[in-house]
Amino acid sequence: MKPTRLLFVLLLLLVSGCSLAPAPAAPRPPLRIEWTYWPGDWILLVAKDQGIFEKHGVQVEPVLYEVFDDVFPDMAAEKIDGGLFVIGDLVPIFNNDNLHAVFLTDVSDGADQVVASPDIQSPADLRGKRIGVALGTFGELFVRQMLIENGIQPAEVTFVDINAEAVPDAIPSLIDAGHTWEPATSQAVQKGQRIIFTSAETPGLIPDLLVMRTSVLRERPDDVRAFLAAWLEAVEFTKAHPEEAIASIAKLSGMAPEEISFDGVRLYTLEDNRAAFAQNPGSDTTSIYYTTQLYVQFFVDSGLLTVRPDINQMLDPSFLPQP
Repeated sequence: MKPTRLLFVLLLLLVSGCSLAPAPAAPRPPLRIEWTYWPGDWILLVAKDQGIFEKHGVQVEPVLYEVFDDVFPDMAAEKIDGGLFVIGDLVPIFNNDNLHAVFLTDVSDGADQVVASPDIQSPADLRGKRIGVALGTFGELFVRQMLIENGIQPAEVTFVDINAEAVPDAIPSLIDAGHTWEPATSQAVQKGQRIIFTSAETPGLIPDLLVMRTSVLRERPDDVRAFLAAWLEAVEFTKAHPEEAIASIAKLSGMAPEEISFDGVRLYTLEDNRAAFAQNPGSDTTSIYYTTQLYVQFFVDSGLLTVRPDINQMLDPSFLPQP
């Protein structure tokens, strides 16, 4: 074989070998996760700004929703991969294994309140009164639980459908008391109204969870596990370095540092999650299964659900970090 021909053959083999080499894998897109101004959601911002997601090898894009109702169609249209939902928001939209709740992020521990006109001293004084609440939501279940715990049947009051932010201005002309949260609660107190009940008295009743589309869980399980590991580290970072965490939240949210507080919210640890998921079906609201069943029953009784969802399918603890 002539040297020139040999060189040509070697070059051809080299080029062929290069063409057969596997192309580098395309980078995975970031997980797009919904958040709102609820304090429990802010851990997402801490993990993002402090580089904790990157440390665990997962890219995450926080997506702010000013109007929470917009989340549902966007989730269905696969514009976002997951979100931070109150369990009462998940139950009505769970259908045909479309979504799974994989982690409890936090629980309201005083951040939800019932405020009332000055003449109402306690929940026991609400019999025969008008109570403002967003009907068909976790707020209504919260108010109903308050009434029952104080010996009042829901039929003994008049429910008025009203958003939490409008409660202070609606007392006393439209309602006598109502469910709300900050900053509306402070506005109510400034008007001379009083706080008569908080979610600290209903521990575990208003939990928030990370909810993911089922297809994401199937296609990107390692990214979801990395997300949870990063979230847990961000919780510990927030507890150990509160000023740095607040600075991160302020930077990414546009809020002033003095507006940022975790008061009334209990951030869940891995141990909290294991305890909540270990009790199935459970006997009180320390079990996420028991709490979810309360919401299912509430929606059935309200006529908002005609078919009971499979709670064991809806709640999926298999992505929790293992010991």
